[in-house]
Amino acid sequence: MRKIFVDCGTNLGVVLNRFIHELPDHDFYAFEPNKELIPSIRHEVERAAHSPQVEISNTAVWTHDGTIDLFLGHHESSTVMPGKRVPPMYDQQIDYSSPVPVPATDFSAWLQKTVRPDDHVVVKMDIEGAEYPVLTKLLADGTISLISVLYIEWHYDRFPAMSRADHDQIAGAVSACVDVRDWD
Repeated sequence: MRKIFVDCGTNLGVVLNRFIHELPDHDFYAFEPNKELIPSIRHEVERAAHSPQVEISNTAVWTHDGTIDLFLGHHESSTVMPGKRVPPMYDQQIDYSSPVPVPATDFSAWLQKTVRPDDHVVVKMDIEGAEYPVLTKLLADGTISLISVLYIEWHYDRFPAMSRADHDQIAGAVSACVDVRDWD
């Protein structure tokens, strides 16, 4: 049995570094579509107390392999989902006028080829609204069962098209399959 930590939406790598310290016996995978943040992720991995196995993928976690538009915001905020509203106090408004095409990874297919059913897989998912289509696919094809623990930051309140009822339905279905822990 392997112990695996998957960071979906690694951003600057600070959280990844924290989990490297907390889970020293795990292998690590990091997904971050914003190529400008990859040097920071590498730096955070190098700062780790030990030298873990870390595979960094400069791709967006998504529902299929290919290319998807990444919409950048101020600071490190970005999303592949159109229509995200960011509270003004964060000064991280998204620029929808200049999308950047980035590689996308079918997370469901990636899980199927990377982990085995008896592996202990911890996933941190902070993918700015893309959690809904990604988790819907994982539920539909059963690959949700490959995840042992899911730390997640939900973003339903930032997308006018996502109702609380839709969020509750998906969150409830995921919670019925996986040990879900809120992440923020």
